[in-house]
Amino acid sequence: QLLGGACRETMPAYASGGWADVDNIGAQLLGYCSKGFGGVKMRVGVMDGDVDTSVARVRAARQALGPKIKLMADAHGTFSVPEAKRFCDGVADCDLYWFEEPVNADDRAGAREVRAHAQMPIAAGESEFTRFDFRDLIEHRAVDVLQPDLAICGGITEGRRIAALADTHQMALAPHLWGSCVSFMAGLHLAFASPAAVILEYSLGATPLLRELPEEQIEVVDGRIAAPVKAGLGVTLRPEFIDKYRRM
Repeated sequence: QLLGGACRETMPAYASGGWADVDNIGAQLLGYCSKGFGGVKMRVGVMDGDVDTSVARVRAARQALGPKIKLMADAHGTFSVPEAKRFCDGVADCDLYWFEEPVNADDRAGAREVRAHAQMPIAAGESEFTRFDFRDLIEHRAVDVLQPDLAICGGITEGRRIAALADTHQMALAPHLWGSCVSFMAGLHLAFASPAAVILEYSLGATPLLRELPEEQIEVVDGRIAAPVKAGLGVTLRPEFIDKYRRM
């Protein structure tokens, strides 16, 4: 409410994970879909050892998922520019919803080159600091989807400025919702209050700070998350969880 109120009652969420090899990635992502998610994100890049393996894993994923499930690929900035271009060419017919962080976040010129070559939207921003970094991404024409992480970019106030940039430039906003329940809920509030926001990330990795730290559990129903209504960020931290790890 302090951010102006929710723009929508619910938002779609995508399951974020996808580390399995080419023979198992389809089953892993279908397992996410069985929980109700209509979109999934998988990891590619250096973890695969070479571009061809990344391409094969994405193609196997799309074949298993069929055409209706949104599929994203995240390279975590680990491809070189030529590798990122090869990857884009290899998955051009896989209908990626976006290709995330194709090259190192500091390589603005390289990111622009990849985006100019790519047939799918390019997403980035989780490694960026302040609205000025996001302004640079926009001015370099290096990105289509802005992904601020509020624990990195300067908090909710700076996140609002970044969201305004997305809205002004008619770009999509998809906050990086990874890590603790606190940073997740901060990004969630920003997304619901931002007209440019399109989708929410929900980790299916091992994330105790997201699932075990709060008393409340974030509910995903039929692939959607409802606008938060509790006071503050909407989470209550469990003292026993904090005490347990403080002693370790």
